[in-house]
Amino acid sequence: MIHREPIGVASPCNGDCKLNAEDQCQGCWRTRLEIASWRLLNEQSKNQILILAANRRLRNVPAVCGFTLVELLVVIAIIGVLIALILPAVQSAREAARGLSCLNNLRQIGLAIHNYESSHRAFPIGCVGCRPPSNVHPSTFQYRMFSWNCFILPYLEQENLHNKIDFSIGHFELRNLEAAGTVLPVFLCPSMSTTKRKGPNTGDINGNGRWNRGDGLAWTDYGGLYGVSYNGPFLREHEGVMLYDRKVGIRDVLDGTTNTAVIGECTGRDHSADGEWANGFNLFDQRFNNPINRTQDNELFSDHPHGVNMAFADGHAQFISENIDQRVLNALLTRAGNELVSGQ
Repeated sequence: MIHREPIGVASPCNGDCKLNAEDQCQGCWRTRLEIASWRLLNEQSKNQILILAANRRLRNVPAVCGFTLVELLVVIAIIGVLIALILPAVQSAREAARGLSCLNNLRQIGLAIHNYESSHRAFPIGCVGCRPPSNVHPSTFQYRMFSWNCFILPYLEQENLHNKIDFSIGHFELRNLEAAGTVLPVFLCPSMSTTKRKGPNTGDINGNGRWNRGDGLAWTDYGGLYGVSYNGPFLREHEGVMLYDRKVGIRDVLDGTTNTAVIGECTGRDHSADGEWANGFNLFDQRFNNPINRTQDNELFSDHPHGVNMAFADGHAQFISENIDQRVLNALLTRAGNELVSGQ
């Protein structure tokens, strides 16, 4: 007697059949009756049963599923539409994160400048050793040209780096290369993309294969604000906070520290535009009729959509729209223009 459970059944084909729920062998696909009568059948009947069993096997083989060409094209089109919808949102989210990181950099710089002022009773000088005094002939003046960046390093938790700088010689000298060539993320905008730079520092500027003054200096995307330039002479009321070889204290910021910008973005500058953080010429003024993001040549410029980040004399940092009224912008960039600024 043959049982429904998958137990052995005498069989001349494979010696041991196992039946499934439909009373068919899982190996040879013969039925219970065919297996039981196998010994009594002649060769012709056996061959017919084997043909029937083979057909049963084919019917029970799982069908191979797949896509038609049209279905495949539809799926690809749907994926393309989804990517087109999602990608701008992802890019916008990434830029928002980069913008916040940049703003945080300027917040740290602004606080460092404010702490420097608290310690020295003056803001850091924009450039030290850049312009000879009136009683010194230019030919005998030592042009060291150290930027404001160098003097706030201890307030950015970079005191060891500050101590490596030899302020008795130029920032561009070989002895200062290790310090001035150090890449500092706090001085770099993560959104920067429009640039002629070819590496993390100035590299071999003239390509002669050996070190020369100015080679290997690390970049910055933030410059000191010198003021606003007009067609006429540069007057005292046009000045900002970061000047050449002159100290500016809080008492000199007549427009109020909250309304006076100290540092602004000018991203992507290479060595031809003094884009090195140790370079004392990391200062710029804004043309009186030039809005934000108009030019990249030492004026307010960034790769953020619709504006730039700036640090102010009271230590706060703020995003300033490129659509700001030009007169309001000019007022923010000067320290003693006696303007009234509200609703920045």
